[in-house]
Amino acid sequence: MTIPVDRIDRLWRRHGRTFWILHSIWAMATGVVILWLAHERYGFVYWVVGFLALTWASTLFFSRRLGDGELAPFTTRFKRGLASYLTRVLYQETLFFLLPFYAYSTVLHTWNVSFVVLLAVLAVLSCLDLPFDGWLRTSPVFSLVFFASVAFGALNLLLPMILSMDPSLATPAAAVLALATAAPLAMRARVGGAWAWARVAAAGLAILVVAVGLPHLVPPVPLRLQAIAFAADLDRATLEPARPVEGEVAGGELGGQLVVLARVFAPVNVPARIALDWYLDGALVRSSREVEILAHEGGFRFWDVLRAEAGTLAPGRYRVVLRTTNDRVFGSASVQVR
Repeated sequence: MTIPVDRIDRLWRRHGRTFWILHSIWAMATGVVILWLAHERYGFVYWVVGFLALTWASTLFFSRRLGDGELAPFTTRFKRGLASYLTRVLYQETLFFLLPFYAYSTVLHTWNVSFVVLLAVLAVLSCLDLPFDGWLRTSPVFSLVFFASVAFGALNLLLPMILSMDPSLATPAAAVLALATAAPLAMRARVGGAWAWARVAAAGLAILVVAVGLPHLVPPVPLRLQAIAFAADLDRATLEPARPVEGEVAGGELGGQLVVLARVFAPVNVPARIALDWYLDGALVRSSREVEILAHEGGFRFWDVLRAEAGTLAPGRYRVVLRTTNDRVFGSASVQVR
């Protein structure tokens, strides 16, 4: 039986655009499903290793830019389209899967929200088949930068879970590994002239600057705040709040001190240095010492006490910020003292 290649080619030229628009809608819907499936499922994180390897391989193959142009033979365009499609799907699956885990470790009104927004933008962009395919196919610079960004996000989550690496070390290591895996793609792709290579170098430098010089922009995954409570005292035997308070409390009821107890979740053993800052109406009033903790599977508890110098806590809104080394915030809560 002979496959009617010419007829398929004519139908594709006529209706291909409509197909990809519908597929973009479908990709967005499946991305939402992946967001739901990834909820609390840390065991699936290790599949990201396979996704990264396949994405790297498909990008390496796609960097050959098979048969550019609509005048190429149908079989050549089919191979090019298939490679591009597989690459886009792998990007979509990886990005939508990573989003919840970064969202868990992100605190609103902090700088690390920007990284989650970046991942979300990349995820949505990967669903827009027509423009995304065009950029991947015609711009090796875009393809390289996109892969390096996704690889950095994935490795930053994977390294602490696989190697029990401190997040403060995992972030720069993830940047170096992401750029190292992108290097063969750069060598294989026809990047172009000096200006194109300069853009690739600038993008790589930007990733390194964020990872090494501005780590507070990246949430310290996989650590995340599970619960936090304020109290007038703490039961030292059980490390449970005694006389807990919520929302608003009179200063006279606290006995001159305010206790906070944070429960931090970690899916595996992760070493980290943790500290807690106290703010009164936006002004820093106390910072605890940094405590070196091995976060066992299931997490740990961290507590601190703010004591009044004059016997009674000053009125105002007290806010606590839980952070790791390099001011990487992953938890926050507040209480109003009358």
